[in-house]
Amino acid sequence: MWCRNVLRTRIIGNKPAILACLQCLTNNNLNSVTLKHPVRRLFVSDARECTIGDVIDQWSRRFESEGIPEPVESIEHIVAHVIGTKKIVDILNVRNDPLTASQIEKLESLCECRLSSPCRMPVQYIIGEWDFRDITVKLVPPIFIPRPETEILVDFVLKRLSSSQADSCEILEIGCGSGAISLALAHACKRIKCTAIDANPHACDLTIINRSNLDLTKQVTVIHATLKSDASIEVSSSLNGADNVDLNSKLFDFVISNPPYVPTKQIPELQPEIRIYEDLRALDGGDDGLKVIKPLLKYAAKALKPGGRLFVEVDPTHPEYIQFFTNKYPDLKLYHEHTYKDFCNNDRFVEVVKVI
Repeated sequence: MWCRNVLRTRIIGNKPAILACLQCLTNNNLNSVTLKHPVRRLFVSDARECTIGDVIDQWSRRFESEGIPEPVESIEHIVAHVIGTKKIVDILNVRNDPLTASQIEKLESLCECRLSSPCRMPVQYIIGEWDFRDITVKLVPPIFIPRPETEILVDFVLKRLSSSQADSCEILEIGCGSGAISLALAHACKRIKCTAIDANPHACDLTIINRSNLDLTKQVTVIHATLKSDASIEVSSSLNGADNVDLNSKLFDFVISNPPYVPTKQIPELQPEIRIYEDLRALDGGDDGLKVIKPLLKYAAKALKPGGRLFVEVDPTHPEYIQFFTNKYPDLKLYHEHTYKDFCNNDRFVEVVKVI
């Protein structure tokens, strides 16, 4: 989990330093993870006396003392996973319930992985899934963890779509990661048909798994493809019958993207959970953070239907450039419609319209 004011994008942290921790997580043998200060077993011997409230209180203090971000939320999510509930709010009603010895042992192992040094595995990877809007997606490192703020992007698209009387809506998502954006859109509206692409084949595989779990195969097409610097899309492989999709000629009602937009010099300043675990190749936006956004604008100019819209998540310094870009190149027929703020009041989302 991340504090909401952390720069959010996609990251690939497939580094040797975390391979042992990842292997331990895969094998459910987390005791071999190297800890900054080895975790003292708190509860197993007193399982009959240990309640959910005890676990949350003691582990939140431990997380706080070790400098773990959002210590209370971290343990609450882990506890919810262990006891089999999806909603943290449900924990408030069961704080006095006891935990079994096996639940305590599993919980302590997961907490140890959260404390592992220097890795500090994100809670989302520890429990293997995360809620995004009204869906739950499976997550595996190093595929990008969807952030709460990005739900705003989905809301904007649905709001625009609600004012349309069209029987269907064609949407292209560039850089789908776990598929959260496309799947949330398709889940919310049966009129939507999404094409989700990503340069990382493992992200495409994960999107397909999540698509199947949500029974959205008929609405979401997944393609392993890359947006190139010349504003063309290079298809590496089409998946599940998508061979007839020509992304360099097809027109869409919406193009959506949460691209890499963090300037290269800012990457070392990100939290270790982000730098180590998530996809660095999908995080680095180049010197100015616009390495992908510039060709994205040019691609949207030819891929959007007249009146179609581009929604893109950006660094707070980028909206001014995007407005400058659309004014400088009037032949692209793009118009900067609006810039929207995130939860921290930063300029974060830009809406661009293809002029009729």
